Order: sequence, then structure tokens, then C-alpha cells
Amino acid sequence: TELAIKQNNTIDLLEQYYEDTNDDHYINIEAPNTKTVTVFRDDSTINREVTSISWHPSDSYKLAASYAVLEFQKNKDNQHNASYIWDINSPNQPYMILQPSSPLVTLEYNPKTTDHIVGGSYNGQISFWDLRKGGKPTDVTSLEHSHHDPVYDVFWIQSRTGYEFTTTSTDGQILWWDIRRLKDGPI
Repeated sequence: TELAIKQNNTIDLLEQYYEDTNDDHYINIEAPNTKTVTVFRDDSTINREVTSISWHPSDSYKLAASYAVLEFQKNKDNQHNASYIWDINSPNQPYMILQPSSPLVTLEYNPKTTDHIVGGSYNGQISFWDLRKGGKPTDVTSLEHSHHDPVYDVFWIQSRTGYEFTTTSTDGQILWWDIRRLKDGPI
């Protein structure tokens, strides 16, 4: 107790130590402003939201963006399912078009193997892309072994192999996957 009293008495907590400070001095006089640098346009005729962005782990000029309509009643069977990989240096057209079977709600670059992307779809399926092979998915889960609701997040596991990831959905499940065995279902 004596030690605590001595420590409290060494500094007067209520004393104003810097009397020369004027509150007006700390007010930012210049109004904040922003500047639009680049605009990426979705070529879909339907107004879709960007539901997820994943920056390329090693190329800071590339980003992958997933697009979907998340309102159940507004989903159409003929909607545009494409999501895009954009290069900031050429924003007029996508660097690559990802073509899932259902609109992507989320996607994520693999931090170890940067040519791998995994995406979670509105219908609950998981799609895997090896970008060296183009915009069509390399592998897709079957509906029976997928989530029952939209997949809202994908997270790569920091493992020795770099092939494992988890997904979350509003169906209340967190599933653990291996890209080498997507057809078998979650591990």
C-alpha cells in the first residue's frame, strides 16, 4: 500500500503539465479531401455488389473482386456470374474473368501459391482456380458436399502444404477443405 501511495503522489494526475497548449492549435484547418484514382466497371446489365476483394499476395497491382446479388428475391437464373481479377494499371477491362457456376460471394488468393484462388458461391459450392489454366474453375465441390447457404468467408490455413482452407456460411458450419480433394467433401 505504501508503494502505491508513493507512486500516486509522485505525479499529480489533475495537474495541467502543458499550459502553453492551445486547443485551437490542434484543430485541422484544412478540410479532408479525396481523389478518385481508378474506377473498375462491372459489365453486367444487373446491378451487382462487390462482395469481396482479395489483393494479390506478391503483386500489389492486382486484385480479385467477387460480384453477387445477395438479396434472395432479386436473384435471377440468367444473371451474370462472372467475377474479375483487375490490374490497377489497366482498369478499362479485367485482367482475367473468373467464371463460376454460381455468383461468388467471397474469394481469396492463396498466400503460398499465388496462382491459386478459392471462391465461395451463393449456392454454397466452393470453386478452385489455378490461374495458369484460365478463368474456368479447375475444381468445384458437388452440391451434396457443400454448404447449404451462401459461403461468406474463405481463409487459407498456414500449413506445410498450403493446400488447406476453411469456409464459413450462414448455414452455421465452418468447413475445412483440401484443394486436392474438393470432390470428396470437407475434411
